[in-house]
Amino acid sequence: MPDLKIQEATLLFKKIHSNPKSYDLKINEDGITGRDEKISFRLYRTGERVAFEVTIDGLTFTNTTGEWNNAMIMLKNIIRKIDKEQENLKIEQAIDKLRKYLSEEN
Repeated sequence: MPDLKIQEATLLFKKIHSNPKSYDLKINEDGITGRDEKISFRLYRTGERVAFEVTIDGLTFTNTTGEWNNAMIMLKNIIRKIDKEQENLKIEQAIDKLRKYLSEEN
């Protein structure tokens, strides 16, 4: 795997962090994965370090030089926040449907 330069890795992480909803973020046993229509990435533990891996056009680039532990924590928190927002939206939609149902005459 070719190396991903730290400057490029940092810029990509900032782009992901600034618009996380467009990357289909997921937490799994391997770490965190995400993708859009052009790239896919994953942050995962490799021994004591965390690697940041990016795939584009079938080529995978990796960076283990940065301190990606904090990035992993940040993305996990964002994913949990997005999941909670989606859950709250479903709850609100269900409450609205219930209110509408209750307001209908039999």
